[in-house]
Amino acid sequence: MRAEKHPDEEKRLAALRRYGVLDTPREAEFDHVVDVVARICGAPMAVINLIDETRQWFKAEVGLGVRELPLDDSICAHAILQPGLFLVEDTLKDDRFKDNPLCKGEPHLRFYAGALLETQDGEPLGTVCVLDHEPRTLTQDQQDFLKLMAHQVMRQLELRRAVSMLEETLAEKNVLISEIDHRVKNSLQLIQTILRMQASRAPNEEHRALLDVAQARVSAVAHVHNQLHQSGDFREIDMQVFIERLCRELQETAPKDVTLEVQAEPLKLDARRAGSVGLVINELVTNAFKYAYGNAAGGVTAVTLESAPGGQVRLVISDDGAGMSGEEEAQESPVSGLGTRLVTALVSGLDGEVREMEVSRGLSLEILFPLETDQAD
Repeated sequence: MRAEKHPDEEKRLAALRRYGVLDTPREAEFDHVVDVVARICGAPMAVINLIDETRQWFKAEVGLGVRELPLDDSICAHAILQPGLFLVEDTLKDDRFKDNPLCKGEPHLRFYAGALLETQDGEPLGTVCVLDHEPRTLTQDQQDFLKLMAHQVMRQLELRRAVSMLEETLAEKNVLISEIDHRVKNSLQLIQTILRMQASRAPNEEHRALLDVAQARVSAVAHVHNQLHQSGDFREIDMQVFIERLCRELQETAPKDVTLEVQAEPLKLDARRAGSVGLVINELVTNAFKYAYGNAAGGVTAVTLESAPGGQVRLVISDDGAGMSGEEEAQESPVSGLGTRLVTALVSGLDGEVREMEVSRGLSLEILFPLETDQAD
């Protein structure tokens, strides 16, 4: 059964278009949300979807393998018609979906839970949702986490819209940057607090570990945002100043007698790409500090950013640690697990590539990406 149109459909669609997110490329921040949501909710599929006029379009998805579906078959189109969390424990027992081809046939959607993506004025744009091939439900903690992630996605969309407004109205630049910074800091602090609370009530060590990882990623975003805000001009970031400032703060988290060395050329990147580079550095340096040294008596972790032939930028993060034990490597490492998926997604967003370099001791990763991009930011 096709969902009815929203009572104020024209206003809702106008609000959706103001965010300028439809048909944009996949991005690491949103891919990370669906990855974590699927894991926490124990679901094979998770989606950030937006309800357009004739389709539902996915900003990020895991488990479905498509970027959009017709609106006629959309479960999410029903979800935006009611407040709160939309939960369908068995689609084939629900008159609205029992004849839906996505439920009766491939991909056999039997369970759905979606949290609204809603503007500050109350217009529903879509959902963050999880789906399964079997009838089931979610715990209260999982429901709360799903709503929290919807709130985070909406905050990210609001931030991007504010940045777009900033670029269009230079006269209001200082006021808008201050407001953006205030909102982002408050949002990130709120999310970190809620994640800590969720971790303290996690039913098992696996869920607690995943929540700890999510909290660490949010902390990294806050860390890089702070550095970008201090850099001033979001259109052209001096990467030498930015990386040196970022690494000074990372040095404070280093193990005893481990030094973080930095060599960075004063290359210029826009704020989006500079932020991706900062998150990559944060991820790999943090992993080196956490796993590379063990009981070793100190060492050196190095970050190098320099120009390379062919208009490329070369970023190298290396350590001279003793390596990781099998148990640590299975949990998390620079070359496996959730950390690698995040780094790979960030590097892909830079149109770059990453490879492991041969070294006599420790680990060295080289990342190459173009200094300039033809893709509109």
